[in-house]
Amino acid sequence: MSRAGRLLSGSTLAFAVLLTAGSAQAYPWMIQHGYTNCSGCHVDPSGWGLLNEYGRAQAQIVLPTLYGKAPDEIQPTPGIAYGAIPLPSWLDIGVSLRGAVLSTTTSQGTTWRDILMIADLRAGFTAGPFLGSVSIGYLPVGGLLAAVTHQPRDNLVMREHWLGVRVDDQKLYFILGRTNLPFGLRNVEHNSFVRSATRTDTNSAQQYGAQVVWDGPSVRAALMGIAGNFLIQDAAYREHGYSGYVEGAFSNSFTLGLSSLATNAEKGISSIANPYILDPFSNASNVWRTANGLFSRWHVGGPWVLMAEADVLTQSATFLGTDWGGTGFIQADVEPIQGLHFILTGEALRQNALNSAGAWFSVSWFFFTYCEARIDTTFTEFGVPGGGHEPAFSVLGQLHFSM
Repeated sequence: MSRAGRLLSGSTLAFAVLLTAGSAQAYPWMIQHGYTNCSGCHVDPSGWGLLNEYGRAQAQIVLPTLYGKAPDEIQPTPGIAYGAIPLPSWLDIGVSLRGAVLSTTTSQGTTWRDILMIADLRAGFTAGPFLGSVSIGYLPVGGLLAAVTHQPRDNLVMREHWLGVRVDDQKLYFILGRTNLPFGLRNVEHNSFVRSATRTDTNSAQQYGAQVVWDGPSVRAALMGIAGNFLIQDAAYREHGYSGYVEGAFSNSFTLGLSSLATNAEKGISSIANPYILDPFSNASNVWRTANGLFSRWHVGGPWVLMAEADVLTQSATFLGTDWGGTGFIQADVEPIQGLHFILTGEALRQNALNSAGAWFSVSWFFFTYCEARIDTTFTEFGVPGGGHEPAFSVLGQLHFSM
């Protein structure tokens, strides 16, 4: 079976792999601190991944619990490894390690798994108008869409590698390479319906192509021409098309954005948004899919932030017609003390004429500089053919070290 073929069918095992939540370090709730764009902290102007020097400083001042200290009392250490390794101003290096224990309960019983979710080394540079970034990592299972080796397990992965140039007072970027798709919220829960159904997660859904990014003070936008995921060996499964967004900051506490995506492939690969059905568009011919919707971030006040996204979905293929669906979520993040977050999420999905819904309760604690402990409890009811729903309950505990 081809590598692409191994990715096609949904199953309970795929569901367990899918539940390994976010491997990113872009936090939309940073709008609580007045951050409406991402280029100030990340090498990638659209956010996620490698931090620049300013981002590493904020990771020491703004993210963790300070245990009685005030933020203005913190003197951030330069370089990496808590200041032990200095870096020249043009170079950024980062490490991300995330391990987890997952318990999943379905009608078939309860399973437990230990998971290495991410083990990545990242590097980037900024030299005058030029910039770039590359990552390489190891995964014992999963992440096949980002794998540069082609084994059933124990693969090297390269989630992103790109080069770019910025002009117009560093507001306009031209980027070429493998990047995250510019679409919707860059939320860390990569297995949420809005990320899995639109296939815009930061775990392994990156694509090759060319991207134009505008990063203005009140408007940010990006448009990417998708050339395909060249890490898929069988070219028939590679998608081609576009993805983009525009987001306006109406104040330092409220943004509203519009995103759009359309792709075509000779053969379809399942999104595994619902693991209890065989996606009818898997392996279908001449598969088109689109996603169009709105997203928003709102610092309500005090420790409260609300984030939401809603997308209309279509899929079509030869002999299958067009499936109309949609997905959305709303998330509330409250930070009663710095570094400690309580997160409530509700989500819904209609796809392949089936309705699914889920609810999350999460606790995330940045208990020390560059260190996070997180637990996600998730209850999901997946629609199944013939009517009814298949419930699933999961508990995921994670430890994350990232600098």
